[in-house]
Amino acid sequence: MMYSVTKRQNPLNREADSKYYASAEYGEEIDVNALAKEISKSCTLTPADIVAVIESFLDKMPQYLKSSNRIRLNKFGIFKLSFSSVGHEKAEDVSSNDIKNLRVLFTPSAELKKELSDVSYTRK
Repeated sequence: MMYSVTKRQNPLNREADSKYYASAEYGEEIDVNALAKEISKSCTLTPADIVAVIESFLDKMPQYLKSSNRIRLNKFGIFKLSFSSVGHEKAEDVSSNDIKNLRVLFTPSAELKKELSDVSYTRK
């Protein structure tokens, strides 16, 4: 994986000296069509079949997440919704109006973590 070096100020202490940090550098974006072409090389499905499956999955995903489901993609990981909320002294004072910052969480599987454990880093 490529990285570059970036000088940044400490956002918690603006008076502190800036420091240098490694920052991830990304190559080209791989879209669904390119991914489908690569996948089709190792199976009997056509790129169009693969795109259709991925698009159908992406269409259904929000529905399942909104219904409080977690979506496990076996060797990949789990997607789920999470949020933060305002705190109250009494349980009866808590309502859905207190819920803020909805976000999608992804937790990688043990298999994916293992596959990525030997990543090497190259300075750009």
